[in-house]
Amino acid sequence: MGEKTRNFALLVISVLVALLLAEGALRLSGMAAMTARFMCFDALIGKVYCESAEGTFSRGSYTHHLVINSDGMVDREHPLAAPGGTLRVALLGDSFTASEYLPVEQKFEGILEQELSRSLDQPVEILNFGISAIDTWNQLQIFHLKAARYRPDLTLLAFFWGNDIRDNIEQLQSGNPNPLLDEYDAPFPARLRQARKNFNKQLWNHSLLYQVVHEGWGRLERSVKQRLAPAYLREIDRLILTGDRQESTAGEVADVVDTGYNDDDVFFWNSAGWEVTRQLIVKLKADVEAAGSRLVVMHFPSEGLVRGGVPLPHPEFDAFLEQNGIPYVSLFPGYQAMDAGELRSHFIPGDGHWTPHGHRHVARQTRALLLDALSGP
Repeated sequence: MGEKTRNFALLVISVLVALLLAEGALRLSGMAAMTARFMCFDALIGKVYCESAEGTFSRGSYTHHLVINSDGMVDREHPLAAPGGTLRVALLGDSFTASEYLPVEQKFEGILEQELSRSLDQPVEILNFGISAIDTWNQLQIFHLKAARYRPDLTLLAFFWGNDIRDNIEQLQSGNPNPLLDEYDAPFPARLRQARKNFNKQLWNHSLLYQVVHEGWGRLERSVKQRLAPAYLREIDRLILTGDRQESTAGEVADVVDTGYNDDDVFFWNSAGWEVTRQLIVKLKADVEAAGSRLVVMHFPSEGLVRGGVPLPHPEFDAFLEQNGIPYVSLFPGYQAMDAGELRSHFIPGDGHWTPHGHRHVARQTRALLLDALSGP
């Protein structure tokens, strides 16, 4: 063995020993490990839930023992073939739909499942394919790769106005496989990235040192991004989350230049973000019908978008759905009719997701849509 090789081996051993000592010191210090990671990485879809993961999930004041089923769903186990006489609804959506912090009986899916079964006098299953932080682009992929295998009678798309539109255009610009073109094979570099990121997830779940380093770097990265973001984008994010408009910027958001690419897309019906979103929904309808199912849509804003008072093109979206023969329900009218106190009761303070009261409201608003679609031709 040459001197350079010996020196390199000594360096590697020294680094490994130092890491082991640091890990041991953190464990002996009594530092508690952070919550286990429930999110894995998929080379095509991106963020997915780790199959059969289990642990405590908290959001705001809500804490729930979360169990991910063997197909990566925030749901109980479901066989591919529906039990005899059972109607199936595939539910597509993001973190509002997944609502990992609540048991299923407190979520709108669980409430609807029971009410529809009673009303139709036959079993109804709602299969929750919602995943936190995904968009319409991913939901089209999930229907093709996962939901269609369960042969649902009905497919409900829960469409969120807060970030779905901006995320869809960013997906189109990314150069990733395009579900609009039926591209469902992930490239080899993405598969390598999948292996690396899921290895990092295992490190997180088993190493205190990795958790400390990863969290510190993440906070630094987020801080730098926030400081470098243009002022008008920071104001739009503030509106989406809280609805609060600073005195010095009142009236400015409606005059944002339509870039056709960024956060502005939610405000402009003719933006590139809305264009690709419309294409995705039309494609989803075609794929759903080809699988023997029927597409319906429920669309909703955040509390901040309601309170911000900025005009959004939800009437245009309603008209688009009608023109394409897609039954829908909009939560805009109900939210806009509420006073500030009632509206706040539907959302977790400082977080923005639905409370159990908010889920009950969503179930009430969506019940007639699903009942008509399941009982009709």
